[in-house]
Amino acid sequence: MTLIQVATIFLSCLLTSSGASECIRENVAYSQAGAVAGVVDNTDVPIKTGDAIDVLLSAKAALVWDEETGTILYEKNAYEKRPVASLSKLLSALVIRENMRLDSYVKIPEEARAMQRRGANIKLPIGDKASVYDLLSAGLIASANDAMTSLAVAMSGTEDEFVNTANAFASKNGAFSTRISNSTGLSGGEQYSTAFDIKELFSLTYRDKVIRDLLVSQAGTLITEAGISRNYKSTNQLFGTYFPVLAAKTGYTVEAGENLVVMTYGDEGQRVGAVVLGSEARFQDMKTLVEWVWRSYTWP
Repeated sequence: MTLIQVATIFLSCLLTSSGASECIRENVAYSQAGAVAGVVDNTDVPIKTGDAIDVLLSAKAALVWDEETGTILYEKNAYEKRPVASLSKLLSALVIRENMRLDSYVKIPEEARAMQRRGANIKLPIGDKASVYDLLSAGLIASANDAMTSLAVAMSGTEDEFVNTANAFASKNGAFSTRISNSTGLSGGEQYSTAFDIKELFSLTYRDKVIRDLLVSQAGTLITEAGISRNYKSTNQLFGTYFPVLAAKTGYTVEAGENLVVMTYGDEGQRVGAVVLGSEARFQDMKTLVEWVWRSYTWP
């Protein structure tokens, strides 16, 4: 504790408590316990000033938080397990970053061919090679399923083994209600997450500069070892609008609906994370949520 904190407790107890000595002991002990537990000083926490506008969302679940303090600013069904489509690629990316060198080249396996018949892909040439960095870029920016599958097979030998590693990583890092059955988020098998777990995984990716830079990129180009080029771009419609984006990931399947997680910032440099799951209009839901936060909270 600082001298200022001790002095504040002392004066407060003298003014409000008949048992000043006991009051001081209790408050000092409480403050020290909070410091040991890593509790953020209340003076740093955003202050709610009132509900400025109604929050009307099509999303089935949502969560907004202050990145610096971890304070939850809004939640709706935040702990409900749901399919999250390509938002599960955040988990895949974290596992790949922990286990693979970005400058190494890996073979594009036969398994990638099946992914080119399902959902987003960049038509990778089977049997050619590409760098881990380029494949990770395509997997996150364009949500390319053939790129992410190529990385999973290269890392673990089979996608099933990759899934086992990823699920263990999720549990180890606080995403206890997250489970994947493949590296892409495509429907099939037992896989789900929650708005709260996506917050935890997204915060981890945001702290990784390589992943963070990819999550704010709008387009890219992959060039294979044989010189074959593939251009791709993001599906995030918030890019190029008034809405500032520090990092973001989209996801969609018929089963999961529209999903989106974003890190944005305010006029005074506040960093706010937000996730919407099972939405019918994810970009509009995100704007509604974040604008409500700016109108309803102040930052010290």
